[in-house]
Amino acid sequence: MMTIVNRTIVITKLYLSVMNLKEKFGHKIKQLREQKEYSIEYLANIANIDRTYISDIEKGKRNVSLLIIEKLSKALEVNIQELFNYGE
Repeated sequence: MMTIVNRTIVITKLYLSVMNLKEKFGHKIKQLREQKEYSIEYLANIANIDRTYISDIEKGKRNVSLLIIEKLSKALEVNIQELFNYGE
């Protein structure tokens, strides 16, 4: 069992190393959203951001502004720094 966990960690780190910054940020937003068991629609409502915009962020398709980063940080109840902690 431990071997599978270690392989998963290695695969995740390799995957993160080939992602660009927008993809890493989007992956982190999705991870935090899912940890809180928020739907995209719910996160969009509490952050006051369009749901399609959040979907695009999670897919790494958006270049996110500081205002949006701040809104996501508050809605997900994490420090802004946590949004950039990719575990590499």
